[in-house]
Amino acid sequence: MYKKTIKVASIIVMSSLIYACGGEETLTEEVVIASEEEVAEENVNQIDYVLPSPLQIAELFKRAGLTYIGDITNSPENIDNYNTKYDQKLNYGVYSADMAYCIMNNQAQESINYLATLSKLSEKIWMTDIMGSMGLTDRLEANVGNEDSLTYIMADLQMQMDDYLDGNGLGHTGSIIFAGAWIETLYLGTNVNENERNKKLISRLSEQSVVLGSIIGSIKQNDAENDYAELISDLENINNIFNSYDEDFMLSDEAVSNLGIQIKALRAKIVGA
Repeated sequence: MYKKTIKVASIIVMSSLIYACGGEETLTEEVVIASEEEVAEENVNQIDYVLPSPLQIAELFKRAGLTYIGDITNSPENIDNYNTKYDQKLNYGVYSADMAYCIMNNQAQESINYLATLSKLSEKIWMTDIMGSMGLTDRLEANVGNEDSLTYIMADLQMQMDDYLDGNGLGHTGSIIFAGAWIETLYLGTNVNENERNKKLISRLSEQSVVLGSIIGSIKQNDAENDYAELISDLENINNIFNSYDEDFMLSDEAVSNLGIQIKALRAKIVGA
C-alpha cells in the first residue's frame, strides 16, 4: 500500500527570502526540483512530492525579467463564476499566483484584493479556519508598501495551508491548487516574454518541465475517481512541448510559442476567459 502526499516548499521560500528581499542575492536562481522519496514504514511506502510555492516561482521569474502587467491577471470579479469544487481549487491556485505576482511587483492594494478573493474561495473549499486565524487582511493592510513583510505573509499563508490540508485529510487538494498556480505563473511568464523576448525568462520557463512532471504524477496518484483526467491530459500535452530543447537546454523559439498557445488555452478553460 502506498501513501502519497504533495508538499509545497514554502519553508524553503521563507528561509530563502530572508535576505533576498532586503537586496542581497541569496535566493538560488535554480528551480527547486520536484523529488520523490520512498520511506518504508510498517509496510507503508510514502512518496512525498516537494514543489516550489507560487511565491518562489514568482520570485525566480521576476529576477529573470518578469515585469508587471496589471490587466493580465484573473479578475477577482470572476470568483462568483466558480461553483464546482474542481473550479474552486484550480482558481484558488490561480489567484494565489496572481497575489504572488502582485507582491513581487510591489502592488500592495492588488495583493490585498487578491487576499480577499482567496478568503472567499477558502470558505467554499473548507479552508475558512486558515484566513480567520491568521488575521491576514489586517497584516497586509498594516504592511502596505513593505515588500519584505508582504512576502513573509504569503509564505506564512502557504505553510498554514499545507498544514491545514494535511491535518484534515485534504492533501490531494494541494496538488490541484498548485496546478492552478503553476498554470497561471506560466501564463504570466509567456505573456511577458511575448511583449519583449527575454533569454533569461525563457531559461526559467525551460526549467519548468521537471516541476510539471511532478504535478502530473501527484494528480494521477490522487485521482482514483478519474475526476481530473481532462486536466491530466492537457498537462501531458503541454509537457510534450518540453522535448524541444536546443544545445543549451533552452526551449526553441517555436517551442516557446507553442507553450504560450497551449498555456493560454488551458488557462482560459480554468478561469473562463
